[in-house]
Amino acid sequence: MTFDTIIIGAGWAGAVAARELSRSGRKVLVLEARDRVGGRARTWVHGAHAIDVGCSWIHGYKEGNPARGIAEELGVAAHLPKPAEPGLYGPAGPLPKDTAVALSGALAAAVAGARTPHPPPPPGASLASALFADTSPLYATTDKATAEAFARTLEVPLGLKLENASARWAGWEAATNFSGSDAAPEGGYEALVSRVLDDAKANGVQVRLNAKVTGIREGDAGVSVTAGSGEEYTAKTAIVTIPLGVLKHSLDIFRPALPERYASVVRGVHVGVLEKLLLRYTEAWWPNAATTGGYTFLPTAAPPTEGSSALEVLEGSTLIVANFAAGTLPPGPAPILLAYLSETPATLLKQADAGAAFHTFLQKRFGVAGPPPEEVHLTSWLTDEYARGATTTPSVISEGERSPMDFKELSRPLWNGRLGFAGEHTEMENRGSVAGAVISGLREAARVERLLKKGL
Repeated sequence: MTFDTIIIGAGWAGAVAARELSRSGRKVLVLEARDRVGGRARTWVHGAHAIDVGCSWIHGYKEGNPARGIAEELGVAAHLPKPAEPGLYGPAGPLPKDTAVALSGALAAAVAGARTPHPPPPPGASLASALFADTSPLYATTDKATAEAFARTLEVPLGLKLENASARWAGWEAATNFSGSDAAPEGGYEALVSRVLDDAKANGVQVRLNAKVTGIREGDAGVSVTAGSGEEYTAKTAIVTIPLGVLKHSLDIFRPALPERYASVVRGVHVGVLEKLLLRYTEAWWPNAATTGGYTFLPTAAPPTEGSSALEVLEGSTLIVANFAAGTLPPGPAPILLAYLSETPATLLKQADAGAAFHTFLQKRFGVAGPPPEEVHLTSWLTDEYARGATTTPSVISEGERSPMDFKELSRPLWNGRLGFAGEHTEMENRGSVAGAVISGLREAARVERLLKKGL
């Protein structure tokens, strides 16, 4: 059977593209290497509680994120969290609320200042050099060590260290991407992607799991794809939606080889690191568990190195921890803490040590003893062969070759339009987000539909 389109990858971009093309009556095959759909959408479930440990939140829920529209079309509710006070812990314990507020405002001002200097900084200047300049607003609020440690909270959404992020391109997409209100899809993102694909399958889309693609070949009449145990499929067009981290290791599957201009961008764009460490307890034993929405812990020790113990890694890092015991989301309170691990702790922590070390860390920082966790879950997106990282980061420092135009280049179709690419890494304005993945899927579906209408 010859398909109109073969879509490689059953994450957000692939699911959206398949659904859109199926609505036009196209014959679509989705090939997924995993034994499940969703890609980097992964949801931890315990009883009635579903917590996303991959992509999470519909960012910009009230500001037009297209994921909201898809959820509403499919009857999936999304919930905005109830307000709850955050907690900020310095080396000596909780910091006053006014200090936390002042730090947040100063960091926002410092980032805004890094975006607008004239002339702009060279592409080799880092965001760290801008934020930690002598005239930085950060230092007007508290001591230098506390201010700089707080600024490291940015490394969680950035996916890389401040020293590697280009100051020239910091916040470049901020004027057009979705931000503001955040909502959590009921049941988690993994279930929502499954609903999208179920809707596509109802229109005839075929989905094959455990079908790792090992070859993509241009032919006289279209594209041939080899997957699974050697099965070969043919189609008029193909859309590659595999994550950029995987694409970096898969350039040899294309015949003919991708143009060097395209391949060099694939090699040069940076994939970020973000892991999540979840601890589930029988009871919420930590202070203010019912009223504090989350905690930020500033370091109490020197920056960790390869030889540091798991506890030393945590003590030497800035950590953001979500507290689900506050009950800000349905179905209500749960004795669960979820730490967001930026590049340094994420790359140094080991699975076997992480849970016990984090529990010890929490007891020390909270100053109270608590029962050991019932369950520990540490993600491994960086070593997952079908992810190889979290999402793309802003442009990194370079001699001038890296810029936001890289993401535009990654969206360019090849092979006379028959080979397309989608995924968050192909969206210049919304890279690194579900919104970017969704928009890219819609974009490629529309482009392929126009191509098919022309009669390839």
